[in-house]
Amino acid sequence: MANEKNKTEKKKFHFKGERTRSTLIISGVLIVYLLTLHLNFNAALCSVARVGFTAITGLVCVCGTYELIRAVGGKSKLLYTVAGLFSAGCTVTVAYHIAVPHVGVLLSFYALLLLVLAVIFNQSIKYIDAVMAFFGSLGLTYALTCAIRLNDLPYLNERFTHLEGLYLFWLSFGCAWLTDVFAFLVGRKVGKHKMSPHISPKKSWEGAIGGTVITVGFNLGILFVYSLIAKYAFGNAYFLMQSGIKYLYVIPVSIILSVVGMFGDLAASVLKRNVGIKDYSRLLPGHGGIMDRFDSCTFVLPTMYGIMVLVADHLPA
Repeated sequence: MANEKNKTEKKKFHFKGERTRSTLIISGVLIVYLLTLHLNFNAALCSVARVGFTAITGLVCVCGTYELIRAVGGKSKLLYTVAGLFSAGCTVTVAYHIAVPHVGVLLSFYALLLLVLAVIFNQSIKYIDAVMAFFGSLGLTYALTCAIRLNDLPYLNERFTHLEGLYLFWLSFGCAWLTDVFAFLVGRKVGKHKMSPHISPKKSWEGAIGGTVITVGFNLGILFVYSLIAKYAFGNAYFLMQSGIKYLYVIPVSIILSVVGMFGDLAASVLKRNVGIKDYSRLLPGHGGIMDRFDSCTFVLPTMYGIMVLVADHLPA
């Protein structure tokens, strides 16, 4: 009994070690991502920064696409390659604002190509594999590249500043991840009413509400600090007001993004339960895969960008 207990403790300790190492790696990548985004303020380093965050975003999109195909049982290296190249290509077109003519026709041919592959290589590529490849390389890539679109808000409307784009970029990730963390912590302490017992038994309504409220408070505090930094470092005394975005809007936007992020998390959990897997991959030991970490972001980022598109359409000339 003592030996079995020691083995269990060693396994637990090893698991924590793996999770710690993965957390450090994720944090390091995020810091590099943050630095490349802020290098856009330096004209001389702008091109280098563009390559940096394009490469990181593209890698996340390609890995996420791979995990989605793998989740439904796809094992074809050819399908992985085709979907990965398409995902990477979409990321590049977004990052460098490349206008693609006849997008609808191109997507139709891409869908047909995947289905043709499913017919020709029917022993290794199932129909569901091709469908998931299309969804991942197009839908998932669009969602995650909205991070680049938020950073490049001045291209959407000249009334936006790059500083505003950066703040809204981190606001989106903050709502996605902070809500998840605080919902877990609050739910563990006071959670009694299960939010969706058949999908994610650990999530509770108390945790969801508490996580959202705390995230809103954090976002207001971060906005205050960020605006002070912007004012004294860049001389921008009217941060988030030049383009018509009011300070108070952070509250309803944070609530919307937190709720949307929870649905993104649940949607990813539904797929895992349907196909009978615990994690999308073991790419990040202790955390799972890219989709396990960015599931809520796939809903939050396009929602945030959509809100900004609507705001931009109503800004005065």
